[in-house]
Amino acid sequence: LEQKGVVSSYSSKKIKYFVANDPNFLIGYIDRKCRVFDYYREKLISVIPQFRGVSDNFIFHKPIVSFFDGLEGVKHVLYDFLKANCEKMGYISLDQCFLADNNFSDFFKDALKKKTSKSFRIILPNFDEIKKIFNFNNKNVEILCVEKDDFGKLFENEIAIYNNKVCILNLQKGAEYAIVIESPKTADMHKMIFDMVWNSIQ
Repeated sequence: LEQKGVVSSYSSKKIKYFVANDPNFLIGYIDRKCRVFDYYREKLISVIPQFRGVSDNFIFHKPIVSFFDGLEGVKHVLYDFLKANCEKMGYISLDQCFLADNNFSDFFKDALKKKTSKSFRIILPNFDEIKKIFNFNNKNVEILCVEKDDFGKLFENEIAIYNNKVCILNLQKGAEYAIVIESPKTADMHKMIFDMVWNSIQ
């Protein structure tokens, strides 16, 4: 307390006495501490943007993974894919159950014919039934047909890539499902792989 200026002392006849100082001394002590606190507070505030800049470089956003079960779940994902107003790409080998569904087949055709300024690139197996769906004129839709014997593994699952999403679709009748991975990094990686496959086939 004496060091803090709250009390003072004196000695008399080998006895040390302590006396409380005026309360203003206590106010002065608190003021000094506040000034020190304010000094370090301002210093900390000034470096907060630097801390944030460093932390932003290491932020990791976990992918959002959604699972859709059944034929209707797969259709829901494909509707979202076809309606998206962005660059789209995919490996598509529509199963017979989709080709037999006139409502879905018509929707698929209408979505592809719709005028858009965004590119839509599709790699298809060279089957007449599938090519009929894509038999139209839209300069923004590009199609590559490949022999399934040579590129069969591309179509073991349908893959649709758009926005920050990668969709994996299984169209095996009775076991239909869709998995949607929403992640910018994952989508960018698959877009790069698609470009490599597209350029190698052309």
